[in-house]
Amino acid sequence: MKSSESLNKETLFADLCESIDQQYGIDEEVLPLGEWAEGVPVILDGRAFTFDKHEYLKEPYADNHPHQVYQKGAQLGLTSLAMLKAIYAARYRKLSGILYLFPSKSDVTDFSKGRLNPLLQGNPETIGSWMKDTDAANIKRVHNCFLYLRGMRSRTGLKSVPADLLIFDELDEAPPNAVDMALERLSHSEYKEILKLSNPTLSDYGVDKAFQKMDQRYWLLKCEKCGEYTCLEDTFPECLITVKDRVIRACHKCEAELNPSIGQWAAKKPGVEDRRGYHFSQLFSHYVDPADILLQFRTTDNLTDFYNLKIGVAYVEAVNRLSSQEVLSLCGSEGIASEDEGPCSMGVDQGKDLHVVIGKKHHEKSGQIVHIGIYKDWEELDRLMKNFKVSRCVVDALPEIRNARTFAERHKGKIYLNYYNQHQKGSYAWNGKELICQCNRTESLDASHRQIMEKQLILPKNCGVINEFAKHLHNVAKKLEEDEETGSKRYVYVKLGPDHFRHAFNYEAMARGKIVVARDFEFYSVDSAVAGGWKGDSWQYD
Repeated sequence: MKSSESLNKETLFADLCESIDQQYGIDEEVLPLGEWAEGVPVILDGRAFTFDKHEYLKEPYADNHPHQVYQKGAQLGLTSLAMLKAIYAARYRKLSGILYLFPSKSDVTDFSKGRLNPLLQGNPETIGSWMKDTDAANIKRVHNCFLYLRGMRSRTGLKSVPADLLIFDELDEAPPNAVDMALERLSHSEYKEILKLSNPTLSDYGVDKAFQKMDQRYWLLKCEKCGEYTCLEDTFPECLITVKDRVIRACHKCEAELNPSIGQWAAKKPGVEDRRGYHFSQLFSHYVDPADILLQFRTTDNLTDFYNLKIGVAYVEAVNRLSSQEVLSLCGSEGIASEDEGPCSMGVDQGKDLHVVIGKKHHEKSGQIVHIGIYKDWEELDRLMKNFKVSRCVVDALPEIRNARTFAERHKGKIYLNYYNQHQKGSYAWNGKELICQCNRTESLDASHRQIMEKQLILPKNCGVINEFAKHLHNVAKKLEEDEETGSKRYVYVKLGPDHFRHAFNYEAMARGKIVVARDFEFYSVDSAVAGGWKGDSWQYD
């Protein structure tokens, strides 16, 4: 007969097991994901799954935290982890739906054919037997759970799909608004689990923005000689040194060679307990020679791809993103004006408020900004038009097109409603009859961007609203984007934070570009909407 102490221990153990089952939704006794994959073993890419030379993956495989982010370099085994996590959760947990998201439909097809189907064929008695084909590449049934594979560029694919677990693969290539839409798929779930993984692109964007909100775990290598831990990402490129014609990963303290297999994960922000983030780089990959990394770093003419794909960190070259310091360096000695003799150019960006930038031509620079402000009512802009003798104003046509058009009608011939049009190339299209203009978004932002980069602008002296203006200009950066249908690539500017002043400045620059100088000759406007002329030294629009 068992003692009461023994029975109490068994009861406590049973209660603990039940608690674990409830916490993780496990419906039968099963090993954790990593132990299961290695013990079966799962055949992955034609070989038996193992953590050998992938020791850094042990903890992520064992981590059941409901909200995780993987900021990663290329070819480090994270897509395989996400795929196995999804299938394992579908088979062994009480989930009804898993939504696995990719940037585009073609990515779904590639994943289904190139990764998922070989996994099923390589494991016919386990994973292969669990999955019931629904005759569709984008939906599978695993045990009692549906696995949906969807591209994020289609709104239709994100609707009417209930999910307990969302996996965002290559998050940075997906439209940001699609991420918000996908998160709504968790609204009726009691689990609400999220995994985001991606090569980073821009700082404060995509996976980098998400990772900054996590506890930020890094794989620290332990020196077998002195016992010190080294974070290779924090010490790159100094962590790679040449010893006897070999490039090694070096301890930051004693410079002994480090073994990528010997390390541990450590959080830079350990207080963030509700969100888990892991950073992965090729610096600790057994399959990437540190000599190749160092050579590429020293010789590449594409540091963006190097840092994004090799080191796994967000990076944008200075030419593609303005810094706040660059903008503020253009501040002059004059304060923000309340009026000007003009003629001036004005740009207005719509939002909750009206962000306004007013400028004019300058005899030495491309222009001088005389007024920057935020306004609530369109009627306030009438006063600005008068006080600054605005000759041309470009207004964001959307979202309040009725208010914008009414404003334009009150100042007919001077105000144009702007539409960004990716098919408009070269010069801007001005339509005086319809009171609209169209421009290519990237080309127009490039043009105003250069005015800052080349120091061809004078700003008012530094103050609160000028600092906000600088931040808004910093919150836009240019990145390469691939068209889903054609495969063609083009640069686009993406929003990294509040950017209303960035577009108001862009519109002002467009308007200022239509102002010409007339000196000592009779001037007539080439614009059929309004004609006028006079003699003497003066500015007027063309």
